[in-house]
Amino acid sequence: MDKVLIAELLRALKLELIRWRFVAAAMFVLLSFAILGVGYLWPHKYTTSVSLYSDVTNIIEPLLKGRASVTEVDHSAQAREIIYGRSILEAAGRETGKISPTMTPEQVDRVVRRIRDGLWVKSEKANYFSITYTSSSQDDSFETLYAVTTLFINYTERKKREESMGAFNFIDAQVQSYKRQLELAEERLKEFKSNNLDGTEASVSARIAQLRIDVETLNIAIEESQSRIRTIKQQLDSEGQYLQAKGQLDDLRARRARLSANVEQLLLSYQESYPDVVSLRAQINEIDTLIAQAKTEGDVVSQTVENPLYEELRKQVSLAEVELRAQLRRKESLEKLMQQEHERAQRVAANQAQLSELTRDYNVTRDVYEEMLQRKESARLSMTLDQEGQGVTYRIQDPATFPLRPSGIHYAHFAAAAPLLGFLAPFGILILVVLIDPHYRSTRILQQQMPPEIPLVGVVPHYDSPLAQRLIRKDVLVVLFLVTFAMVAYIGLALYWYDMRM
Repeated sequence: MDKVLIAELLRALKLELIRWRFVAAAMFVLLSFAILGVGYLWPHKYTTSVSLYSDVTNIIEPLLKGRASVTEVDHSAQAREIIYGRSILEAAGRETGKISPTMTPEQVDRVVRRIRDGLWVKSEKANYFSITYTSSSQDDSFETLYAVTTLFINYTERKKREESMGAFNFIDAQVQSYKRQLELAEERLKEFKSNNLDGTEASVSARIAQLRIDVETLNIAIEESQSRIRTIKQQLDSEGQYLQAKGQLDDLRARRARLSANVEQLLLSYQESYPDVVSLRAQINEIDTLIAQAKTEGDVVSQTVENPLYEELRKQVSLAEVELRAQLRRKESLEKLMQQEHERAQRVAANQAQLSELTRDYNVTRDVYEEMLQRKESARLSMTLDQEGQGVTYRIQDPATFPLRPSGIHYAHFAAAAPLLGFLAPFGILILVVLIDPHYRSTRILQQQMPPEIPLVGVVPHYDSPLAQRLIRKDVLVVLFLVTFAMVAYIGLALYWYDMRM
């Protein structure tokens, strides 16, 4: 758009303004007073704000790091959920007198919604957030925000104590439960061990190995004893039958001599009727009978022939046979013990799985019980911290102040903007008229809309006579006087209403 077209449009706007001068002045005055009236009726909004700080650091926390945990609170987001809750808002309404016992549930809901609509929780920098409440009354704004803030702080402190107490009670119940389980596991393990005294697989294996070694060693000794007996018997056989009979007779005589010595020894202290003396006499008579029988077996027997080798070999045979019998009995005992140990090993192997299961249950229950004891102590310390106010707490950083001036758009804004809007409105309407009106007011627009082959011959300018110019100047002065008078009245009315509103 070129400068000539702009100048022609401004000239057209001037002519329209002169033409509609009384209408524009009336519109200016009426619109100004109308906006001033709206501002007078516009309700005031009073806003009160309080800044809170979530204190999560204290002097005890570093000392108890890793041992006690403080109840976690999600600062501004958690505060918003709590504050917007019905319990807090309804309690605030009752405390400020907005809710009375005679109200119906519908009326209480309306009051709660109105309080919730006026609240605004805003997150600021780290650990800081603000609570703002807006109301049409100064007292209501301050009292409601004070009640909401107090109820919120009391609620969070009570909630922390309840959560800590609930956590402690829960862990304490778990500790008692695991304690009973541990006692049952100990009793089962103790009963199993008392009923199964076979030992371990290692001890049984070591015992079997030792018995096997003993049996093998004994087998070698038995073979040696048997071989020695066979050798001695072969030597005895080569000595002849007479020497064997003579040896038997000499043995009977030796036994009779020992028994006679015992009888003589007993007779020194006792009489012939003493039971031991009678018994020995009977044994001597029996040996006498055997000696007589041995003598009657042949003439050669009555001869006395000394054979020391035969006597020595006979003694060795007797000793070797006694030793062999003892070794055989010991071998039987060892084999019986080995069989018992094998049976014991089978029992130990059968009981090992059950013992492992009982031991595993006991160890797991004991570990869980010890861990729960530690957690119980941590919960106790956490509960103590919350009760003493050492956990996450909310402190009022900037307290709420009583609102002295309204916030947002209020009467003074309407009073200042009304003359400006009243002045701009007629100009805006005239500009729309100039732009929308189909009459040609510019040669540039006419040239642009005409075909190129049709030239514009000339333009007839608007001409005012001297009388018309005088009338126009007179009307302009009248309009200016009326507008000035109206503005003086406007200012007086605006100041009067301002004193009334304030």
